[in-house]
Amino acid sequence: TMAAAQVAKKLKDKRQQRTIEGIFKKVDKDGTGSISLSEYFGIFSAHGIVVDKVETNRVIRLAGEDGILSKDKFVKIVQGSDFFMKSFDKNKDGEVTETDMMTRAELAFSALDRDKKGYITAKELMKLTKKLSKEELMCLMAKLDVDGDGQLTFDEFKVLFANADKRKKDTQKKLDTEGQQPTKGSKSSTPDQKGQTSKKKSLPANLRQLSLRSPTPTKLAAGGQGKEAAGRSRKMSIA
Repeated sequence: TMAAAQVAKKLKDKRQQRTIEGIFKKVDKDGTGSISLSEYFGIFSAHGIVVDKVETNRVIRLAGEDGILSKDKFVKIVQGSDFFMKSFDKNKDGEVTETDMMTRAELAFSALDRDKKGYITAKELMKLTKKLSKEELMCLMAKLDVDGDGQLTFDEFKVLFANADKRKKDTQKKLDTEGQQPTKGSKSSTPDQKGQTSKKKSLPANLRQLSLRSPTPTKLAAGGQGKEAAGRSRKMSIA
């Protein structure tokens, strides 16, 4: 009935309000009752999300000249943000939950710290992956355990994920840079719209020997070797 639907909506709105206020409290670490714009955008960067120009301008405008967000202003900005909802509403049910807002590091830490004691032990860390030996995990534990108390707090544990993300970004940046460097004297075999041949960009070493079939893309096998996709479409050599 309509009455039941209205009650359900009110409950959903209350849950959403609590979640948003919880996000604010988490960001407002020093408990001043306000956060900066950089702290607001840090919510997205912690999840690897790049905020587009439209959303950035909207938030800056709503923040005002001082660039400070009170809790009420923060709630208003988030509630009116389609970008925020699209970024964090992972199951697309129109509601962002506390779990949705957890980073990969937080989800992993929570899974290991099942009794919610606020730290994980070496034994619990071993459940993180089966790819490392016991000796390798103990070495990792020693490296992350800054104060040497045999336990990892979340701040110590999250370094593991921060380093992994940094390596991933550095690798991608290196590949992008290599891909943008032109090869002198090299021209593609395909003429452009003006009937002229265009210069071919250099590719990472492990991709230079690949052959592409058009329109079916080349599949990459382990080790960086090209594996031709099925089909009889025309080959375009990029060697």
